[in-house]
Amino acid sequence: MIFVEQGALDRLAAYVPRPALVVMDDNTEAVAGARVARELGADVLCLPADLHATEDAAAQVREQLRDGLVAVGSGTLTDIVRYAAHSAGCDFVSVPTAASMDGYASSVAALERDGVKLTLPARAPASIFADPRIAAAAPIELTRAGIGDMLAKTTARVDWLAAHLLYGEDWRALQPLPEPDVAALLAGDVEAVAGLLRALIESGLAMAAVGSSRPASGCEHHASHFWDLLAGRGARPRALHGLQVGYATGFAMRLQRFAFGGGVALPRRPQPVAEPLDAAARAWLGEPPPDVLVAIAEKQRLIAAVPASWPDEETRWAALRVRLEPSLQRFDAVADALRRAGIPDLEAGYLGIDAAMLRAGLRYGARLRSRYTVVDFLEGQGVLDEALDFAL
Repeated sequence: MIFVEQGALDRLAAYVPRPALVVMDDNTEAVAGARVARELGADVLCLPADLHATEDAAAQVREQLRDGLVAVGSGTLTDIVRYAAHSAGCDFVSVPTAASMDGYASSVAALERDGVKLTLPARAPASIFADPRIAAAAPIELTRAGIGDMLAKTTARVDWLAAHLLYGEDWRALQPLPEPDVAALLAGDVEAVAGLLRALIESGLAMAAVGSSRPASGCEHHASHFWDLLAGRGARPRALHGLQVGYATGFAMRLQRFAFGGGVALPRRPQPVAEPLDAAARAWLGEPPPDVLVAIAEKQRLIAAVPASWPDEETRWAALRVRLEPSLQRFDAVADALRRAGIPDLEAGYLGIDAAMLRAGLRYGARLRSRYTVVDFLEGQGVLDEALDFAL
């Protein structure tokens, strides 16, 4: 059950088994957590507001599990609880406190392991109860992050469709993305925030239906994970996920325009990167943990398995570009919405991401996931540097 409406929290008692555990953090306790716990007569686990989503944090939740489990919070807290529910084999209920990300309904969790953000199998909530008045009153940066995360689906879906057309990856058509009313959202309009919440929840439902984050995560998310890696090492400040992926989306759109809008005349049959962990990559990534090594090996195998239908003749390449063109036509509107939301799409320096980090994130973020994106296409064509010059 999904309730996005004023007074949604009044419905909770009918859906949460007792005894229950309500997980919140220092910030969400005041806005909704204390009320939810009081009305359910539940035990409380209050986590630090600056806690990171890790398997250790999920273990804290498992240690205190009750028959009912409720997450009161946004991205990090919800990922912790959904992973705990998955590993314990139990259901949980989500109470969103901000329209900041699309993971509320998702069946995967973004957790840090060895300093690297991984997307791990998790539990979708049994029910979601979201009062848009609570989300509308959240700090404005959280709403900006939700706008950024929603707009990032534009490039994620181009990457997904391109992988389908180039390599035959499973793909399904999804509902068109709604155009966010940025001015109303930043003004705290409750109805606009309710619409953003519903759109973000729909994105999570798409991930749950597909069984992965593919409908919502492409090269823009890989760049964000790379910047998270740098933040974990103290090289830059941590920032909200939605702001990072929104920022990366502006550059990802230009990479995709270059790749599929005229920068590649006719694709050659690609070869895997000779040294995906050369000295330049290791200068940024350090000694990659096992999960990254597995991702690199899987992607190398994927790229090497070039299908017979690869578009290395004019008719097939033209047909592929025609399939992608409607998505590329949305890019100007998306770039405008990002700018109106206060998320720049041209200059370096935003969120403590300097020019070198920006370029490295777009390039080496691709090493962190086995997922095929426009970065891998451009690298396979030997034009990634040229495309990065165009994008940056």
